[in-house]
Amino acid sequence: MTTPITVVPDAARLGEAVAQRILEQLSTGRAIVGFPAGRSATPVAAALKESGADLDGLQIVMMDEYVTRQGSHWELLDPHTPHSCIGWAERNLLGPLGLGPTSLLTPDPNEPEAFRQEILDRGGIDLFLLASGQGDGHVALNGPGTPRHAPTRVVELPESTRRDNVSTFPNLQSPADVPTYGVTIGTAELVELSHSAVMLLWGENKAYAFDRITQADQYDPLWPATIVHDCRNALIYADEEAAQKSEREGVS
Repeated sequence: MTTPITVVPDAARLGEAVAQRILEQLSTGRAIVGFPAGRSATPVAAALKESGADLDGLQIVMMDEYVTRQGSHWELLDPHTPHSCIGWAERNLLGPLGLGPTSLLTPDPNEPEAFRQEILDRGGIDLFLLASGQGDGHVALNGPGTPRHAPTRVVELPESTRRDNVSTFPNLQSPADVPTYGVTIGTAELVELSHSAVMLLWGENKAYAFDRITQADQYDPLWPATIVHDCRNALIYADEEAAQKSEREGVS
């Protein structure tokens, strides 16, 4: 399957285009949108805020969060931690967009299988925003080698994903600062529970990711972000910096 690609001049224009898709969905009465934490989705969050639109019907599904083991249980990272994914949502989405805490859905590391049912009870995810690790192609916390039908679960982050995540959150100085474990939505649920999906690729550091994703036409477990090709009504949005490498090499 060939996923349509839209290239825009810069990250701000990318954010505006994707925010408009969310607003169009919201005009139907509801919009359940999956978000990745970190820099990839910040232009979308900014554009939603700048729109001034009434966002009361917007519900946010966060795809992952770091966890630590406490005895026999897993604990989500404190949201006040700078690299907490839930904290990112609170600082960039809930607060700025005037949404309450009930607008946010996150997986429970101690009952990860319940996440799927919670999403189904809401009628699925209208639009899932996806991001790709720049060095290893992880999507959410699904690292290289993830099976196509992997469920929501707690995973141990490979060194490649921890290295990628150093650039995701500025407070992290080295892979050793990145938590070792996280709870993540599975590749299976990204496909099965999303009515549409958009891959966000912007900035020169995502040029290699753009290359890997656009040269694939189906899921490649060596680069999990290629799951976008298996999603329904999928699109790839990139800015000119991310697309430049492939343009030079003649990749359409």
